[in-house]
Amino acid sequence: MNDRNRIRVRERFKIRAIGIGVASFGLGVALVLVAGASADPMQRLIEASCLDCHDSDTETALDFNELTTDIGEDFKTWQRVWERVRSGEMPPRKSSKPSPEILGPALQSLESKLMEMSDEKQRSVGRVPARRLTKRELNYTLQDLLQIQSEVTSGVPDEMDTAGFDTLGSAQRISSVHMESYLDAAEAALFEAIRLGPNPYHRSSTDYSWLEAWHDKPVNLGGSVTRPLEGKEGVVLFRDVDYLTSFQFGVRSPGLHRLRFKAAAYQSETPITAKLIVKDSTGGARLIKAVDLSPGTPRVVTVETFLKPGDQPYLTLDTGGREPIGGIMQAGGVRQYQGPGLAIWSQTAEGPLYRDWPPVRTQTFFHGVALVSRPGDPSGPYRPEVGGDAAQAIESILSHWAPKVFRRPVKREELAPFNELATAALRDGRAFAEAIQVSFRSLLSSPQFLMFGGRAGPLDDDSLASRLSYFLWKSLPDDELFSLAKAGRLTHPEVLSAQVDRMLADEKAIRFIRDFLGQWLRLHQLNATAPDENLYPEYDELLGDSMPQEPERFFRELVRENRSLLNVIDSDFTYLNRRLARHYDLEDIDGQAFRRVSLPAGGPRGGMLTMAAILKTTANGTVTSPVTRGHFVLANILGTPPSPPPPSVGSIEPDTRGQTTIREILAAHRGLETCNRCHREIDPPGFALESFDPIGGYREHYRASVGGGAAATFAFTGQRPYRKGQPVDPSGVTADGKPFSGIQEFKKHLLAEKDQIARNFVSQLVAYSTGGAIEFADRPRIERILEKTRRNEFPVGDLIREVVQSQMFLNQ
Repeated sequence: MNDRNRIRVRERFKIRAIGIGVASFGLGVALVLVAGASADPMQRLIEASCLDCHDSDTETALDFNELTTDIGEDFKTWQRVWERVRSGEMPPRKSSKPSPEILGPALQSLESKLMEMSDEKQRSVGRVPARRLTKRELNYTLQDLLQIQSEVTSGVPDEMDTAGFDTLGSAQRISSVHMESYLDAAEAALFEAIRLGPNPYHRSSTDYSWLEAWHDKPVNLGGSVTRPLEGKEGVVLFRDVDYLTSFQFGVRSPGLHRLRFKAAAYQSETPITAKLIVKDSTGGARLIKAVDLSPGTPRVVTVETFLKPGDQPYLTLDTGGREPIGGIMQAGGVRQYQGPGLAIWSQTAEGPLYRDWPPVRTQTFFHGVALVSRPGDPSGPYRPEVGGDAAQAIESILSHWAPKVFRRPVKREELAPFNELATAALRDGRAFAEAIQVSFRSLLSSPQFLMFGGRAGPLDDDSLASRLSYFLWKSLPDDELFSLAKAGRLTHPEVLSAQVDRMLADEKAIRFIRDFLGQWLRLHQLNATAPDENLYPEYDELLGDSMPQEPERFFRELVRENRSLLNVIDSDFTYLNRRLARHYDLEDIDGQAFRRVSLPAGGPRGGMLTMAAILKTTANGTVTSPVTRGHFVLANILGTPPSPPPPSVGSIEPDTRGQTTIREILAAHRGLETCNRCHREIDPPGFALESFDPIGGYREHYRASVGGGAAATFAFTGQRPYRKGQPVDPSGVTADGKPFSGIQEFKKHLLAEKDQIARNFVSQLVAYSTGGAIEFADRPRIERILEKTRRNEFPVGDLIREVVQSQMFLNQ
């Protein structure tokens, strides 16, 4: 920047400073500014240390020429200035530092103005904008309200990915498409809740006689992978297929069903894993149960699961990605094949399982109205028997349900429009059951049901009950919370604390754990990419199903046992089953059930960063990128996301041929000073995690694809479909100059930032639970939570309780 431009920019800031002086400090200060001595501490700092880089003649994200001195207008930018200067990130390391006489007053002055404006905003309009139920919250709410199990919100638009939480009101959208989908979801929920027809229960046993024609059918037609058990008592399955050993059962009605099978490992000295899978009408499939079966005495396995019409359960076995067809053909057919298989003696299915008919949920729905069938026919169909005034019965039912639907007391006049909808349907000749559903569809798509809101200030008991319940259960309050709110007791600190303990101990708390981790650690994106089968042929259905269970079970222990948050960074335990333990090269763990496992000292695992679920989420299925993983650590763990790259900087493309390492590519990229500033922060955590491949396996060398039909070669012969690439180098130097040789040493450096890790975690909890982003005025409140929990290394349960008791949570 030449001297002429430097003078021009500084003169411009002097003129702006005069305006500030007149508006804020009076004419005397303005005259001092005219004389050349800036009285505003922040302006002095800008003139002394910032303008050489941050003006219109340099390529940076911040141009002080364009930044207004009205802090309210450019609040977020000024907040970012304060953050970066306070942290020492600015001025850059190579630049001269401002004197304490300039820096201290500047930061103090700017902080005071930011705090004053943020406090005033919260007092006047509140810190939490109005928000609606998220798609996930809507589904859980309809399930709990109407006691149903179907996922009825599949047609609701997915939430926008804003790199924040979907609970944030400022990021939510609502459209006519949303409203139409809410009506569809309400209708689907009511359809499952109200079952007045004959009891649909039935039972069937699978008949294997139809497989006789398949035993000797040619392999290329899908046959020759089963054979009858000795004595023709059952069948043996040798291949992982979905078209032979299905349960011969048609699901007539949505509900809980019982599936039972009797099976054992066959021609195997080690356990065989049986998989119970359900395919749906769209072609999708979900793993319901995986169980290890030993050779010898068959085992009876019983599973109860929700099924809906169109679902088809089937039983198969895990072959570890290996195809037995080659061995079957070499043996001269399946009848002579001596390889391992799954022996199945029987398969039965029954349901839906109801103790009463009509279901309790249907009886509950028609509150106070009897359900009757034809005389002498208790199997149904049923109908509501009003007996007296139908309009009065409608009002009684709606008066019972409306406080639950709206999550607060409801005045009689509020119900008048909903009553009228049902009575009008009655006048049109519609049956009572149909008429009441007209009103209910309206209730379940109304703003009172879909929206949260309120005036600035402390929450009342009803609003607090809703905020607490949607935080920890993702659904409406239960009867106990409603009762405490009605009595005005929930806002008492000791009562509120006891409710947090009760709710975290409840099984519904898994909803909070799953959703919070899914968004905070991006685990909802676990299956966004599929691993390259040529490079990672060991990735299979069982491994994919096991991955997300590890962080969920691990974090649940941190919550319930009140363990230190620092276990997220490093721990001496985790939760594994046999499939995931094998992936981690850990032995002596049998069975597909998850259990707490102590980790060997000095190993690469420990903490959540080295869990396969997170490592897969932060990779693209083919290669890893230190930039992606490094950004994840900075943004999601430390809460210090780097600035986006300048528009002129291109993306980094890894060499998938394995001839150049990502470290070499990044070294060239960091030669640009504009890139080097951010990559000093981003790359070190990414380098430390390079010891883990895209599916979370530990590695010392990269894998390089050999091309061709390599995956098929592995399936039939077991030969690796890849070659060993260049060695992995997980060493590096942190931004503040601390060297590390790998992930274990890097985690020690990361733990030195424990206050920042806890600060970010609390901030994430506050934003997620309230629906309001962290504001400047929230900072001292977050610091008070850290002060209360620092001595015990930030216990996770205590952090949750402190958040709930904070002003941020208790106020709108």
